[in-house]
Amino acid sequence: MSHKKYKIGITLSGGGAKGVAHIGVLQALESAGIFPDIISGCSAGAMVGALYAAGFSPRDIYKLIEHRSLYSIIKMGVPDKGMMELGYFKKLLTENIPHDSFEKLNIPFYCVVTNLNTGKYEIASTGNLIDYVIASQCIPLVFKPQKIGDYLYVDGGVLNNLPVECIRNQCDVLIGVNVIPVTFSDKLSGMRDVGFRVLNLSLKLNMEERIKLCDYIIEPSTEDFSIFDINKSKTIYDAGYEAALPVAEILAAQIN
Repeated sequence: MSHKKYKIGITLSGGGAKGVAHIGVLQALESAGIFPDIISGCSAGAMVGALYAAGFSPRDIYKLIEHRSLYSIIKMGVPDKGMMELGYFKKLLTENIPHDSFEKLNIPFYCVVTNLNTGKYEIASTGNLIDYVIASQCIPLVFKPQKIGDYLYVDGGVLNNLPVECIRNQCDVLIGVNVIPVTFSDKLSGMRDVGFRVLNLSLKLNMEERIKLCDYIIEPSTEDFSIFDINKSKTIYDAGYEAALPVAEILAAQIN
C-alpha cells in the first residue's frame, strides 16, 4: 500500500431516497473500525457526506432524515405549479451545521454539481457549503435549479454520479458506494418507466469508468425502491449496512 495524504477515501453516489443506504454503509464501516479520511458525494450522497464530514455519526444522520415530513413535498412527476424548491433540505443543513464552509468541516469533502450554463460538471470543495450541497440534489424537472453566482446548477448526477476523480489520487484506498445500480427489464408500460430507463442509461454511461477507479465498490440491493421511497428508509438503511459488511471485514483485516 502506498502512502498518500489520506488512508481511506469514500465516494457516495446520488440516488434520491436510496441515498439512505449510504448511512448504513458508513455505520457498517465504523462498526469495523473503518473511518473515512476524505469524502466526495453527489446529490443524496452529497447530503450524507456533508453531514458526516461535519462530525455527525451515521446514527445521528439517520435520525435527522428518517422523518417522512422532511420529504413530504417530493412526489413523482412534474408538479402542476412548477418545479419545487429544496427548502426542507436547506433548513436541515442550516440548523445542524454551525457554519457554511467547506474549510470548517472535520473531514475534507468534495461535492459535484452540474452547471447548466456551461454544460459541464464542477467539483466544489471551498467556499459556501450549503448552496452546493443543495444544488447537487436538484433533480432536473422536479426541483428548481440553484443559482450560485452567475450560474444555474442542478443535480451533479446528470454528468457525474460517482465523483471519484477528485479524491482518487489523495487516498490509498478508495471505496465507491453506488446506491442506484443500473438494471434493465423489458417492461416499459408508461412514462414513469420510460423516464427511469433514460435515467438508468445516463447513469450507466457516466459511472462505468469511474467504478473501475475504486478499490472496492459497494452496491446495496436497492432495485425494488424508487428514488422517492423515503418512507422505506429503514429497509434502505439496512440494505446499505448489509452490503458494506464484506468490504468492512476485508479492510479491517488489512488495516487494524
